[in-house]
Amino acid sequence: MLRINILQVVFMLPLALFLSVNTTLAQESFTLEQAIDYGIKNSTAMRNIELDQADAEFQIKETAAIGYPQVNGQIGLQRFLQLPANIVDVTVFGPVIDPTTGMPIPPDDIPDDERYQKLAFGLKNSLSGQLDLSMLFFDRSYLIGLQAARQLRTLVGSRVAATEVEITNNIRQAYVATLIIDETKQTLLNNIKSLDKTLAETRALYDAGFVENLDVERLALSRSNLDVELDKLEDQRGLLYNVLKYQMSYPVDKDISLTDNVNTLLLDALEVDINQPVDITQRPEFQIFQERYKINEYNLKRLEAGYYPSVGGFASYGLNYNADKLFRSNGVGWIPSFLIGLQVNVPIFDGFRTKNMIERAKITVDKIENEEVELKRALELQAHNSKIEYKTALQSISTAKKNLELAQKIYNTTLIKYREGIGSSIETIQAERDVYDAQANYNNAIYNLVVAKSGLDNAVGKR
Repeated sequence: MLRINILQVVFMLPLALFLSVNTTLAQESFTLEQAIDYGIKNSTAMRNIELDQADAEFQIKETAAIGYPQVNGQIGLQRFLQLPANIVDVTVFGPVIDPTTGMPIPPDDIPDDERYQKLAFGLKNSLSGQLDLSMLFFDRSYLIGLQAARQLRTLVGSRVAATEVEITNNIRQAYVATLIIDETKQTLLNNIKSLDKTLAETRALYDAGFVENLDVERLALSRSNLDVELDKLEDQRGLLYNVLKYQMSYPVDKDISLTDNVNTLLLDALEVDINQPVDITQRPEFQIFQERYKINEYNLKRLEAGYYPSVGGFASYGLNYNADKLFRSNGVGWIPSFLIGLQVNVPIFDGFRTKNMIERAKITVDKIENEEVELKRALELQAHNSKIEYKTALQSISTAKKNLELAQKIYNTTLIKYREGIGSSIETIQAERDVYDAQANYNNAIYNLVVAKSGLDNAVGKR
C-alpha cells in the first residue's frame, strides 16, 4: 500500500505551486498588435536595416571627411653604405704643380687618370621629418557627393517602413490563421459534444427497442471520424503556431497564447470605406523608388561637376639632419624647411571619358523614369484589385454566415425529427456534417476578409 506522509505533502505543496506558477509565466500572451510589435523589434531584417542606418551615417561622415583638413607625417632615416661619387676635373680647383720643377703643368699635358678623379660628396647618415597639411577649398563634385550620401539616409529610412509593412502583413496572416484554427477546433469540440449527446440518446432508444443497432453504429462511426478530424486539426494547429512564432522571430520551443478573438478582428475588418482615395505616394515601395531616383540624379550631377575646377591648399614643414655618425656628432645640424601653396586643378581634356560617363548616367536616369511609370501602373492596379478582393470577401462572409445559419436550422429540425422517430440517423449525420462544413467555410471567410482588409489598407497607402 502506498503511504504519503503528511509532512511530505506540506513541503511538496509550495514546490508544486511554484512550478505551476512558473509554467504559467513561461507562456506569453499576445494580442495581434503586441505580436506585430514583438516581430518588428526582434526581426533579423529590421536589425540588419538598423545596421544599414548606422552604415549610412558613417558613409555621410566618411564623405564629409574629404573636405576636412588632412594632416600626414613622415619620418625617414637613410644611410649610405657607400657614398656616391662623381668624376671631377682637378684643374677646376686650380693649376696642377709639377713636383720636380715647381711649375704649373698645362691641363692638356696631364694624363686623364690623374686629371679626372672620383670624389665622394655628402655624409653617410640622413635623418628627416616632415609634416604635411592639405585642405580642399572648393570641389563641386565633393559637395554633390555629400548630398548623395545624405540622401542614402532617407533611402534606408524608407526601407524601414517597407520592411515593417511586410512583417506586419506576415504576422497578421499567421495570427488570424492561428485564431481561425483555434476557433475551428472549438467548433469541432462542440460538435463532438453534441454528437456524444445524440449518440447517448440513440443508445438509450436502442436499448428501449425504438431504433436499430445500425443507427447506433452510424453515429458511432461519425463520432470516430470526428476524432480523426480533431487529430488532423491538432497537427495543423501546431504547424500554424510554429509559423506564427517564426514570423514573430519568437523561440519555436516556447509556448504562446493569443488573446485577441476572431469577432474583434472581424468587426475591425468590416469597418472599411471601400471608396477611400488611393495615395500611392504613401506606399513604401514608391518612396524607395523616389529615393533611388534622387540618388541617381545626384550621381549625374556629380559627373557633370567633373568639368569644374577644384581648389586646394597645402603646407609642409620639414627637418633634415645629416652626419657621418648619427647621434654622435653635430654634423651639419638640423636644417628646417617650410612651404605653403595653393593648387588649382583645371580639367582640360580627358579623352571624352567624363562625357561618356555622363551619357551613361543619363541613360540610367531615363530608365528609372520609365520604371516609375510602370511602378505607378502596377500600384494603381494593385489598389484596384484589392478593392475587388475586399468586396468579394465581404460578399463571401455574408453568404457563409447565411449558409451557417441555414445549416444549423436544418440540423436542429433534423435532430428533432430523429428524436421523435420520424427521421433517420443518416439525415442527422449528414445535417451534422453540413453544419461542420458551413462553420469551416465561415471561418475561412473571416480569414479572407481580414487579410483582404489588410491588403486594401496597404494598397491605398494607408498607414
